[in-house]
Amino acid sequence: MMNKIITSSPEIDVYKPGEFNSKAYRIPAMITSKKGTVIASIDARIVDLRDNPNQIKTYVRRSEDNGDTWEDPVIALEYAGEGLDGAAAIDTALLEDEDTDTIWLLVSHTPGGIGLWNSEAGTGFNEQGQRVLTDTFGNTYYLQEDGAVLDTQGKRTNYFVDDKGYVFKDGIETGNIYWKKELSSDDSLLEQRTSYVQVIYSKDDGRTWSSPIDLNPAVKENWMAFIGAGPGRGIQLEQQDYRGRLLFPIYFSNEHRKMSCAVIYSDDHGKTWKRSSSPNDGRIFENEPLAAKDLAVENADLTESQLIELRDGTVRVFMRNHSGRQRIALSESRDGGMTWSEVTYHMDLLDPTCQSSVIRYPNDDQDIVLFANPADERERSNGTIRLSVDGGETWIDQTVINTGGFIYSCLTVLPNGEIAILYEAGDDDMGIFIKFQKFQLEPTD
Repeated sequence: MMNKIITSSPEIDVYKPGEFNSKAYRIPAMITSKKGTVIASIDARIVDLRDNPNQIKTYVRRSEDNGDTWEDPVIALEYAGEGLDGAAAIDTALLEDEDTDTIWLLVSHTPGGIGLWNSEAGTGFNEQGQRVLTDTFGNTYYLQEDGAVLDTQGKRTNYFVDDKGYVFKDGIETGNIYWKKELSSDDSLLEQRTSYVQVIYSKDDGRTWSSPIDLNPAVKENWMAFIGAGPGRGIQLEQQDYRGRLLFPIYFSNEHRKMSCAVIYSDDHGKTWKRSSSPNDGRIFENEPLAAKDLAVENADLTESQLIELRDGTVRVFMRNHSGRQRIALSESRDGGMTWSEVTYHMDLLDPTCQSSVIRYPNDDQDIVLFANPADERERSNGTIRLSVDGGETWIDQTVINTGGFIYSCLTVLPNGEIAILYEAGDDDMGIFIKFQKFQLEPTD
């Protein structure tokens, strides 16, 4: 029985401040592909460490030797604008559809000037799935896939938008739909000032990436303001009736700016996506029934989450929450992630209100689970990996990775059976380094 975590390698800086034309990096995501490649995506925060509003690009690095060496990053996704006025592609999550050899990357996009707290309510699309655009006078237009712009009567206008978002009126460039509002001229058009959840995919093991596919028309409601990925990993289900389903964790806010998590899922290999209910739907919190749509209760927010599937097909979600208990919240689904059980708290999983990472280690006889987070009630420090052999009910071993600053992280299993973690070390003042380290699971008998 695997019941001991042994450090097997020194840490390596995969992304560090100032390298590859980016001042700062945050929010690591990582998977190991079926071909054995370690794929690591990140927020490249080009001029400033802060969240959006900010110019943030999605970088991806690959390793074909279990993380010992890494290829230079590719820019998988980027948007127009510069500096703190730039548009963002923020907070990635990765999964592989092993049936089609497709790597999927989920990301949240916001236009310039927009972030979590000032995203407007709405999907940004009309009922026909066309992107809604407005001019500086408040007139509404609709963008077709071919770049043509229609008015509200469905007639073509003299506007055209290229695949980078640049707007042309009568053939003359006038601005960009992703720019910050104040940067656009009277003759330009802008997308709605909200958040967009998108996917890109790779068919060549992470070397190159598709154009973004907007999922808002399928998974976002008009009452939602912010929407984004639960960064880190998604999963593909392997058991029972839902085998092959793709699951990504997300979270979103309502008109009260209160947040709830859910998952989006695909049963047709990414062609279409749907959104599950939230663990906040029907939840009883401090004797009050909740619903994600009209949630207004303080401290009931459920935000960034990560998923595992147990051997019996149960999907378990580990959730960042704002209850004040300073513990990770848990919920379970018996129907492939569509509906959820009552929320509980794992009293052994100390948490300073931060993202965490969890994976199930491949094993036919036990539900071996590894969990990583900053294991402290107050500080984002004391980065710890824990080991469970009963699906995360109890923890039989742990190892401290970093006693200093430790923030977001992501775990993966390497082809040789080792465990690897990609994590943020440091802080806002000293700089955040994205480090990679490997561990072995060994029996103690």
